[in-house]
Amino acid sequence: MPHGPTRGAVVALACALAAPVALAFVEGPYPGMTGGFGEPTCRQCHFDNPVDEPSGAVSLSGIPEQYTPGRQYLITVRLHRPAVHRGGFQVSARLAEPPRTGRQAGALAALDARVQVVAAQEGDVRYLQHTKGGSETATPGEMIWTFAWTAPADGGAVVFHLAANASNADDSPLGDFIYATEARSAR
Repeated sequence: MPHGPTRGAVVALACALAAPVALAFVEGPYPGMTGGFGEPTCRQCHFDNPVDEPSGAVSLSGIPEQYTPGRQYLITVRLHRPAVHRGGFQVSARLAEPPRTGRQAGALAALDARVQVVAAQEGDVRYLQHTKGGSETATPGEMIWTFAWTAPADGGAVVFHLAANASNADDSPLGDFIYATEARSAR
């Protein structure tokens, strides 16, 4: 008879270690999961299904074709997926042209307790994403979040990168659907 942990003990330990990690993401992902500028998307952790599976979608609205420096815009994220009851997202706004390509473009701001701004550990990039309360929906099939973006006082074109997770709410990385998109605004 071999010595050491049984298969059941190994599985139990793996589940015990994974549960706190899965629950931690209800409050939002690590900064830098938008899919822009070489970043991964939410699929880094929620890897069960292909990105942009056709029965769902994510979109950004309210981004002007051409922004006015210093002006504030209301931007809406919409995540559609049949029967989705929980979901999340992360968005960034960055300069799209040299010499400051990839740097923060303007300021992102939460308008309610459903979203929050988080910062990367390195650099000046800020991300806006859902909170725990913002990951739940009252309308199955659709999630909506609105936030404010103040356009940069200087700089050129801006690119918004967005990744979203239409979750099955089982607190695991399996069975979820990831969607990603981008939008641009010129000066």
